[in-house]
Amino acid sequence: MSINKVILVGYVGKDPEIRYLKERFSVANFSLATTHTVGKTATGGAREEQTEWHRIVAFGEQAAFAEQWVRKGSLLAVEGRISYRNYTDKQGTMHSITEIVAERLHFVGNPPREYSQAPK
Repeated sequence: MSINKVILVGYVGKDPEIRYLKERFSVANFSLATTHTVGKTATGGAREEQTEWHRIVAFGEQAAFAEQWVRKGSLLAVEGRISYRNYTDKQGTMHSITEIVAERLHFVGNPPREYSQAPK
């Protein structure tokens, strides 16, 4: 048995970029910042927060949710799986990408006012 499960809670770095594939199939890309605390230094220095940026990609319903509701600064929980892929750009350079494929997106704390007033 193997498991590929990622759960992140962080702040959205910029509004999602939306693309459409095969006419109406949407894909959303955005960044999510998480922070963690690094322990004291060997000399007894103060603890320090470090920020890590994660590339998030969402498809279909999750992309539609991101397009309609997710904005820069939103505190968001992302559940999904980690994905590694390679591609070659137009100049022939190979690139490696690590991203989180979102299977579920939801707000942490208070969602945007417009979201809470939307018809369910």
